[in-house]
Amino acid sequence: MIRKMRTALVLILLLFGWTAPSYSSGQARQFLSGLEAYKKGDYSAAIAQFNAIAQKGVVNGKLYYNLGNAYLKDNDLGSAILWYERALKFMPDDPDLHFNLDYARSLTKDVPEETVSPLVRIFFFWKYQLSDRTIKIAAIAINFLFWMLLCAWRLTRRRGLARAAMTAAIPALIFVLTAGYTYYETARRQQAIVLPKQTAVRSGLENTSTQLFILHAGAKVRVVKQLKGHYQIRFSADKIGWVGHDVVGLI
Repeated sequence: MIRKMRTALVLILLLFGWTAPSYSSGQARQFLSGLEAYKKGDYSAAIAQFNAIAQKGVVNGKLYYNLGNAYLKDNDLGSAILWYERALKFMPDDPDLHFNLDYARSLTKDVPEETVSPLVRIFFFWKYQLSDRTIKIAAIAINFLFWMLLCAWRLTRRRGLARAAMTAAIPALIFVLTAGYTYYETARRQQAIVLPKQTAVRSGLENTSTQLFILHAGAKVRVVKQLKGHYQIRFSADKIGWVGHDVVGLI
């Protein structure tokens, strides 16, 4: 009986996309309790169950997605967007996640600055229309094709294979460079989400420091530096200041 129950729990975890190292029967019960609470409309209880799992170090897109849904239903916009953004790293092509995240973003009050010109988006369309994961897969696949064609040409010396290898070399190089730049950009730019409904961004670390501007829940910012329990954040070119660590959640 116990073995059958354990098997059922494993199947449930696989259904929801959990990985084997993340699995434990206690976490499975918590996850199911969270889903049940969510269905009953008890969103605070669902949040408590899902958060308990996340705080134990479980890294999983479906868990983060469900946390985002529960927070959104609980009218906590900042936390909802934070967990959707975290889920996006693991489920970049999930249509439901994109729909919910776009809806949550539509509820935010602060309009982000457009940092990429329309011409750049046109000339480098693949970077902005494809997910990071898709770009990485394409870089690996096209490079594999290039080297296979090159090896085949070295063995057979057929001109058609040489032309095909040269043709594959161009997109292979493009996708490798794009994947490398994306990795560098992600590693260099730590992003975060503003959590409270409204927060003052100040010129210094003290509460008495000059208030520079106001940000609201769900605003996406870049962390410039951290010092003494505070983050210096950048919302746009002319909006840079300091907030407490508890004001933002790192993506």
